Amino acid sequence: MKTPNQYFNENPAALTHERTLRLSIFGMDFQLLANSGLFSCDKIDAASILLLENIPPLTGRLLDLGCGYGTLGIVLARKNPVSLTMSDINRIALDYAARNAVLNRVEAECIHSDGFENISYKYDNIVLNPPIHAGKEVMYRLYAGAAAHLTPGGALYIVIHKKHGAESTLKVLGELFSECRILYKKKGLYVFQVKTSEINHRRHQHENTNTRRDKIHGCTFS
Repeated sequence: MKTPNQYFNENPAALTHERTLRLSIFGMDFQLLANSGLFSCDKIDAASILLLENIPPLTGRLLDLGCGYGTLGIVLARKNPVSLTMSDINRIALDYAARNAVLNRVEAECIHSDGFENISYKYDNIVLNPPIHAGKEVMYRLYAGAAAHLTPGGALYIVIHKKHGAESTLKVLGELFSECRILYKKKGLYVFQVKTSEINHRRHQHENTNTRRDKIHGCTFS
C-alpha cells in the first residue's frame, strides 16, 4: 500500500529541508537541489552514478523516465548532443528536476506522467533507475512502455541490483526486446542495455506486449 511520503507517489508528504548535492563526473561539475521525501535526497544515488558511467555516447531524443530531481538526464544532456525530456509521477521531484536543469545550464522538457500515461513521443534512448519499492508490477509496466516508446533501434538503459529483481527483470526484458547487453556486472549490480529492432518496432504496433516471447540475444544471467 502506498503512503503519502513515498517518493514514487504523485503528491508526497510536505518537504522539510532543501539541500544542495554536488557531483563531479566526466570532467564536469554539477549542483543538484534536493529535498527530504525525494529519492536519494541526502546524496547522489550510487547506482545512478554507475549507470551514467556505463552508458555509451548518445544522440537524438533522450527520456529520463522517473527522473527524480534529474541526475541522469541532466548529466547525460551535458555530456551528449541530445534533446532531453524528463518525466516523473512525483510533481515535487519534477519541479526540482526543472530547477536543476536551469541550474546546470541544460535545456529540458519536463512532463508530469505516471509512467508513459502523458507521453506520446518516441525516443532514441530511455534511461531508468527503476522505482524498486513501487513493486514489480509498476516496474514491468515501465519496461513495456519503454519498448513501445522507442524508435526502431532505440535503447533502454537500466541499472538494478540482483537482490532487487535483476533476474526477473532480464526475463521480462527478453520478452519485450530483441537484443540485450550486460554493460556492467559486479557485486550484484547490473547495467542492462536493451534494444528494439525494426521488426519488433512494427510488432509492438500490432501485438499485446504481455503475449510476446521474443528471443533475447547475447544476454544471460549469472
